[in-house]
Amino acid sequence: MKKRYIIIINILIVGLILFIIFKYANDRAEESNRTSVASFEKMTTTTEQIISNYLEDEQHLCDIWSNYINRSAEAGTPMTVEEAISYIRKAKISPEISGHLIYIDDGSMAGISTTASSTDASDYSVNYSHINIFENLEISNVDGVVNLTRAYTNPLSGVQSIAFLNNVKVVDDETGTMREGLLLRVVPVSRLEHKLVFLKGEYENVEISLIDWDGDYMIHGKSLKNSNFFEYFKSYNPMSTQEYNKVVDSIRNDIGSMHIRNSKGEDSVIAYAPLSNLDYWFLVAYIPAKELMANRSIDWILLGIVSLGLVVLLHFNLAILLKFNRKLSVAAEAANQANEAKSYFLSTMSHDIRTPMNAILGMNEMILRDSKDKGILTYSENIRTAGNTLLGIINDILDFSKIEAGKMEIINVEYNFTSLLNDLVNMVQRKADEKGLSLRLEVDPNIPTLLQGDEIRIKQVITNILSNAVKYTKEGEVVFSIACSKCEAATDYVNLHVSVKDTGVGIKTEDLDRLFKAFERIEEKNNRNIEGTGLGMAIAQSFLNMMGSKLQVESEYGKGSEISFELKQKVVKWEPIGEFASAVKQLMNNRELYRVKFAAPKARILVVDDNEINLKVFVSLLGDTKMQIDTADSGDACIALFKRNFYDVIFLDHMMPDKDGIETIKEMKECSDTPNQKTPVICLTANAISGMRETYINAGFDDYLTKPIDTNKLENMLLTYLPQDLVTNVENMAAEEKQEKSKEKSKDENLHSILVVSENVGFLKKIRARLTDKYNVVLVKSEEQAMSYLQKQEAIETTDTERREHE
Repeated sequence: MKKRYIIIINILIVGLILFIIFKYANDRAEESNRTSVASFEKMTTTTEQIISNYLEDEQHLCDIWSNYINRSAEAGTPMTVEEAISYIRKAKISPEISGHLIYIDDGSMAGISTTASSTDASDYSVNYSHINIFENLEISNVDGVVNLTRAYTNPLSGVQSIAFLNNVKVVDDETGTMREGLLLRVVPVSRLEHKLVFLKGEYENVEISLIDWDGDYMIHGKSLKNSNFFEYFKSYNPMSTQEYNKVVDSIRNDIGSMHIRNSKGEDSVIAYAPLSNLDYWFLVAYIPAKELMANRSIDWILLGIVSLGLVVLLHFNLAILLKFNRKLSVAAEAANQANEAKSYFLSTMSHDIRTPMNAILGMNEMILRDSKDKGILTYSENIRTAGNTLLGIINDILDFSKIEAGKMEIINVEYNFTSLLNDLVNMVQRKADEKGLSLRLEVDPNIPTLLQGDEIRIKQVITNILSNAVKYTKEGEVVFSIACSKCEAATDYVNLHVSVKDTGVGIKTEDLDRLFKAFERIEEKNNRNIEGTGLGMAIAQSFLNMMGSKLQVESEYGKGSEISFELKQKVVKWEPIGEFASAVKQLMNNRELYRVKFAAPKARILVVDDNEINLKVFVSLLGDTKMQIDTADSGDACIALFKRNFYDVIFLDHMMPDKDGIETIKEMKECSDTPNQKTPVICLTANAISGMRETYINAGFDDYLTKPIDTNKLENMLLTYLPQDLVTNVENMAAEEKQEKSKEKSKDENLHSILVVSENVGFLKKIRARLTDKYNVVLVKSEEQAMSYLQKQEAIETTDTERREHE
């Protein structure tokens, strides 16, 4: 019985494990499928950009031809048709591309080509009267970014081609009158198809089609039956009229993908995207689903092996388990290698971004310390503010753990509202001035001076809104308003009411929902010259949601928009900011000046960095400490100094060519002939990703300091690692000097004063030498000097007496 129970329990355990495994495999397969489809959508978007760029370039070349011909006409020396064609023959480079110039003012659609007919080498005439490719184009007034025909057969060569169009004016050879012509840059469709060669790696059998608004093809995928894509879709995918209209509407207006049945009844995937520089043209990428999701079977094979291993584990012996564990170890090692590759990439990017930031912020810090010019100090403060804001964003991007977890934290800190508002104005004012816009501020003078919240995220939200307002406003003004009101429920909180109103292009009612979608840009065609990715408002809305708020939008198309939100903030100091301009001036006047924390003139340190500017920044930041600072620009130079000189602290950069910091410290640890056996070594690094502290400590460093270097952190670190007998606290030094001066002054006041008048300088020197220890000796050479001295002393005594009486 016991054996039977054991077998039953084993079977149940194995069954449960198998169920979990198959459930897991199925979930992973579905997740893998979703990922594959998402990648296919991204490929489609990339392909659309490549095609759009290619079409735009070809149209640009056509425009160059037509502009040259038309400028001749405008200058009073119009070209004949033969002269125009002769120019194009010289201008075109590729032999497979030809230029056709046809008359359109008489409706004949006949003209001349740069290349001869394939059947008659002497015939350069061309006729488009029987070619139906202009029905959707107003050829008498071609206008737009790309003017493109549908695919057709070139009447001279018989090659499937497309044509880029523009209007020209030429002289009729026979009558001498000006004629209206249409210039065609005729390009084989194969040239466009060659742009898609890069797809043949990952998506071997993908088929790319270009369709118009009605579904007719410009480029036709070979597996897609019918002459119209929408007809093909409807033929093999039965559905109601409402469902069919929804599919057509999605392809015309969105970027995405969907599953369809092909002519063989197989499940397939299409991804679609509109061409950004063509009206009513769309890209459709088609691929059988089994090819897009071919990796699904791999999971089942792997998990089948795991299942078999578990069965053997439960019923046979430990050896099978150990062998299986070895397989898992190999897989884990591969995963670790992948993670290490990602960590190395982030580490490199951190170094490449933060290293120049160290130079920028470090040099700017020296300007703040040394300059006395208020204008320069204002500019420098703006640089520091913008630099620190950028650094905060970079820190979020480069924090590996946050990227992996997909999390972003709201960090509430105490901040000065005047400073935040001044930073926002400084960031946007220049762009407004460049466009000739008025940036008007309406700031409630009763807003409290000190608040608590996530200053960086608030800046990002308002900056995104202000930047959008400036970008989409051609003339007029942008009004930035901030008011506040006390929270009734929480007495130590206020509600900030933030509003940005502009006189820009406005937003259509039907487009309001798209405003907060990532990578969506409203009216892409009309706004294609305006920079941006379509992420700004989506990011702003996300941050506000995390802070318990949301954006409100009111807009009238063609007249402007108003975007606003309310944000609850804790009050640290209720004192109102008052008039904004005065508050900014007072903020700048009260700017805390840098004061060194200590002096250590007998201390000697070594700093190693391959970047000369970073060495200068480091030395400049510690200039007031009076320390002796040696520098080295490589690992080998560091080791040479390390062996020869004694140092109290060594700062060693991580990322260096030839021999990096970790390799250098390893060699330093192996040195026995050095006076620096116990000298602390601190890693200087631009690598700020998670987990690096453990890496550096394990490598042998005592501590690490990230770039850009913060002066306070640097001085605090030196106070930690320098011998205390070498360090003098600057505040104590100042107090001792003040006390010493006070003693000397008190000593001088207690001594009796003797005034000696004589023209004999030698006599005066003897008197001073004899009486200085016992008396306060004052020497003058004339009676006038004596009277002047006595009058000054009398005035000083009178002032002291009045002060004492007042006290």
